[in-house]
Amino acid sequence: MAERTELDWAELAGLPLIINTVSGTTFPDMWPDGSRPEVGAECRNFDEWLEQVAVGLGVGTAPVAAARRYTHPFVRLVPLTGAPPVPAYLAHPSHGAHPQAARFAHHAWRAADELGAS
Repeated sequence: MAERTELDWAELAGLPLIINTVSGTTFPDMWPDGSRPEVGAECRNFDEWLEQVAVGLGVGTAPVAAARRYTHPFVRLVPLTGAPPVPAYLAHPSHGAHPQAARFAHHAWRAADELGAS
């Protein structure tokens, strides 16, 4: 699979899945009943996740930003098609934040709305 130029979400159902229980966004219940992947291993952060994939305990998914930022000599990140959307949230302090935090949040939500409309 690492030699492919892209994979489809459904193809992952037959492979063991590495689950990041703290900050991960991919879990077996994202696949339909009857075609969910087994959990190959669990971890608590991205570095552990990457190492578990590297030693062959299973596969995982990562956002594009992580794929661009993190590399490992024994892991190949292959574009994935057909994946379900994963909600993202912007968190900022409601009190005592930087004076521009509310403005930034407003622009971020507006940009997200524009992306969702396309």
